[in-house]
Amino acid sequence: MNRLPRLLLACLLGTACVHRDYPQSLRVYDDIPDSGPALSLALYQSVGVGLRPGHVVELVQDAAIPERLEAEIRQARESIHLLASNWRTGAASERLLKALSERQPGVVCRILVDPLHSPGFQEAVGTRLVQAGCEVRDFRPFVGAEVVFNDERLQARNHRQLFIRDGRSGLTGGSGVGPEGSDAKKPADTGRDTYVHVEGPAVRQLQQAFARDWQEAGGGLLPESAFPTLEPRGEAHAGFVASTGSPSLSHSERMVQVLMAAARRRLWLTNACFVPTAATVDTIIRKAREGVDVRILVPGDEATSGVLAAQRASYERLLESGVRLWEYRSAPLYARTLVVDDQLTAVGSNNLEPNASAMLEEGALVVEDAPLARALADSFERDLAHAVEVRRDEWRERGWLDRVGSALPPSATGCR
Repeated sequence: MNRLPRLLLACLLGTACVHRDYPQSLRVYDDIPDSGPALSLALYQSVGVGLRPGHVVELVQDAAIPERLEAEIRQARESIHLLASNWRTGAASERLLKALSERQPGVVCRILVDPLHSPGFQEAVGTRLVQAGCEVRDFRPFVGAEVVFNDERLQARNHRQLFIRDGRSGLTGGSGVGPEGSDAKKPADTGRDTYVHVEGPAVRQLQQAFARDWQEAGGGLLPESAFPTLEPRGEAHAGFVASTGSPSLSHSERMVQVLMAAARRRLWLTNACFVPTAATVDTIIRKAREGVDVRILVPGDEATSGVLAAQRASYERLLESGVRLWEYRSAPLYARTLVVDDQLTAVGSNNLEPNASAMLEEGALVVEDAPLARALADSFERDLAHAVEVRRDEWRERGWLDRVGSALPPSATGCR
């Protein structure tokens, strides 16, 4: 048996043979507008989700996130659905526990948490939620021989952050409940995160994503009342793109390629796990060479050493092509956002990392709305005041230890 069949056989018999940087990865070269029906059609062809009109959207950031979640819980009259990739104890957790225990009579509460990044959740939080009348489930729990000894299932986690009230109002963003010091009042003490609140037809798509994961966790089908008819609420066009891990090409990768291809003047990207594939780097470089203002904000010293080294592997090519890069230094960075030109944005949980696309449940709300794009661009510029720019000349002159580290191949490195 020659070397190639042996390698293929090893991959088939193993549980972690995922290599994502193959040359035929999707690169979108089409001339895609940054707004309007043609953009919506391009997204629909790529991920099955177009941008429908009739939405009200609003950025919700940092300490305002648990505040908004609490307010939504207290407004609920029928149902509360919350999916978190991580739920940690702290002030944010206590705030939500109190609001959930005091919710209106008759409001059904369903909570789904991925246990990988929620150590001790069931003991410290889950039991109290059950006492408050919530139904609580783990996504792909670590029980039974099939799970414990299956590496692929251990890696195939849920990274979505979803909150849906009464099937009519939703939030999604970058991280879960109470990361690290969640009792603080400013990003420097907690983490830098961005959510988007939405009302309108796209809420049904958030609800469907929750419903699918809830069903997998053994929760059964949601009632018909969880999917009410949603009338237009505003002027924004929006659609929620849910992505399930794929060994070939995920919806997350398709969505990012389409949005980047649409950029004509501005492409500003914030990502808490930026270990891009060659296809992503190629598209970013092509846009920079076309004259697009490409700026990328990524974690700095707060990132783990493995993440930072893998992240920096793409810097040289990007900087040489005119891309501007910043490392955020003020706090842990959890936000995953994209601003394209003057109207198009995406806010969600999507890591730009190959094994995340291969293994994780992800999601992002794509929005065509000038006010939201202005708000997100303003936020991006404020974040740069707390970041250090990586300059091309300085990067060329870095020491040999940094050169060795940044030469490491991209891989899954423990991003959250």
